[in-house]
Amino acid sequence: MRLKFKFGDFFVLTAIIAVAILVTLNFHKVDSSAKIAVIIQNNEVLERINLDQLTEVVYVKYEGKYPGIIEVKNGSIRFNSADCPDKVCVRTGWISKPGQIAVCLPAGVIIKIEGENPDFDLIVK
Repeated sequence: MRLKFKFGDFFVLTAIIAVAILVTLNFHKVDSSAKIAVIIQNNEVLERINLDQLTEVVYVKYEGKYPGIIEVKNGSIRFNSADCPDKVCVRTGWISKPGQIAVCLPAGVIIKIEGENPDFDLIVK
């Protein structure tokens, strides 16, 4: 028994490919002049660190039910240690590019890297 494609099948396949291309383009970020690591716990910003201007290793401690330590060095950031049960956040490793995110769900901590590009100006009227 051989299946035949119908017009609707091609429409659905084209839509899936278009969505995949749009998602891929959305994740492709333009290199920015500054990388800012933002550490958030329970919707509250704990730290904003410019990764490009660091000259030494920095440790950021966070408290709560599952406390832990975040390490920042050489333009990268990671969960160094965490008291959460599964330790997925620690196994995520280093992140260093704008758009990357590391999360510790049990502790409610998010590390995200934002890019700043002063050459880009958005004017809203």
